[in-house]
Amino acid sequence: MITDVIIIHLHELTLKGKNRNWFERTLLSNIRTHLRGLKYSDIVNVAGRIVITNIDISQYDNYKENLKSLIGIRNFIFASHCDLDIDIIKERAIILCRDIDDSVTFRVSSRRQNKNFQYTSTEIDMMVGESICNNFNWPVSLKNPDINIMIEIINNDAYVSIKKIDAYGGLPVGTGETALSLISSGIDSPVASFNIIKRGVKLDYIHFHSAPVTSRQSIYNVDSILDVLCKYQMNCRLYLFSLLDIQNMIMDKVKSKYWIILFRRAMVKIASSIAQENNYKVLVSGESIGQVASQTLSNIVAVQDASSVPIIRPLSGMNKEEIINQAEKIGTYNISIEPYEDCCSYFVPPNPETKSRLDRIHIIESQIEIDKIIDDYKDKIETKDIIYYE
Repeated sequence: MITDVIIIHLHELTLKGKNRNWFERTLLSNIRTHLRGLKYSDIVNVAGRIVITNIDISQYDNYKENLKSLIGIRNFIFASHCDLDIDIIKERAIILCRDIDDSVTFRVSSRRQNKNFQYTSTEIDMMVGESICNNFNWPVSLKNPDINIMIEIINNDAYVSIKKIDAYGGLPVGTGETALSLISSGIDSPVASFNIIKRGVKLDYIHFHSAPVTSRQSIYNVDSILDVLCKYQMNCRLYLFSLLDIQNMIMDKVKSKYWIILFRRAMVKIASSIAQENNYKVLVSGESIGQVASQTLSNIVAVQDASSVPIIRPLSGMNKEEIINQAEKIGTYNISIEPYEDCCSYFVPPNPETKSRLDRIHIIESQIEIDKIIDDYKDKIETKDIIYYE
C-alpha cells in the first residue's frame, strides 16, 4: 500500500489565541509555496494538523527537503490513509513494515483526536504491536526503538506511518513583520539571521565589501549563503555597498585604534537609513559579546548609538562552538569557511579600541564630517532580488 498523505504537526502557533487563524492562513500559504511543482490534491487544516492529500511518493525526497525547511512546523509524517477499523489499521501497519529488511526493534505510538473511537490509544498500541510481533517477530523497545509505528485517529479516518521528519519549529515566516540583516560571509551573521527568520520575521539583507582592494569572493559567498537562507524564507532582497572610500577616508584622518569602531558605525548608519526608508522595523546583527575586539559591551553600545532603529543581536550570549553547531545544522557553515576577505578584518589595526567612549567617538566623527560623507555615497547601493521557489 502506498504512502498517500503527509500530516504536518504545528509548533508555536498552537499556543496562539484569537489571532491563530491568521497564523494558520500564513502557514498554509507558505506550504503551497514550498510545495510548488510537487504533486498533491489538497492542503487541509484538520483538528490542529495540516493534511496534504494524494501525494506522489516517487517525489519523496523533494517533499522531505522542501517541508523540512518550512518554518513554523514541529515535524511531519508520511502516512497511509485508511478506514477507521482496527483490523484495517493492523493490516496497513504490516504492509508498511514489509519494506524494512533488517530485524529491528519497534514500538507503536497512537494518538486519538477522535475520542469516540472504540479503542483507547493504549489499546491500539497493544493490538497493533501484537500483530507486528506475530508477523515479524521483532522485539519491542519503548525507549529507543529503531522503528516507531505512528497511528493517528483524526475524525473518522486513520493514518499509519513509519516515517517522521523533524523540522525547525518557530513561527510562520511573514507573521513577524520585516527586518534588515547585516550579513557577512562569515559564520555568525547567517546563524543570527536564521534565528530571526524562525520568529516569523521576513528578512532582507545588506552586505558591505571593500572591492576592488579586497576580492569579490565575500559577495559570491553571501550569494551562496542567501540561497540557503531563502530556502527557509522563500525570497529576499540583498543590498550591496562598497565601504572602501569611506574606509580610506577614515584611515587617512583617524588614529588606527578607532578604525574598526568607526567602520562599524558607518555601516550601521547606512543600514539604519535604508531601514527607515523601506520600513524595516529593526536591524539584525551577528555580534556575540566578547568574541572579538569590536564586540565588547562598550563597543556594542557605541555601535548601537549610530543606529536610528533598534539592533537585535540573537547570538549575543552564544559561544563560537554553539554558533558553529547551528551553522552546520542549517547548511551555511561550509560556505562560511570558504576563504574570503572581510571589509573590516582586512584593515584590522594592531591594537583596536576595546572600550570606546561615545563622547570621543562623536568628536572624531564631527571632525571628519562622517555623516556628510555617508550621504554622498548612499546612492551607490546596489540591489538584487533572490527567489528560491520560482
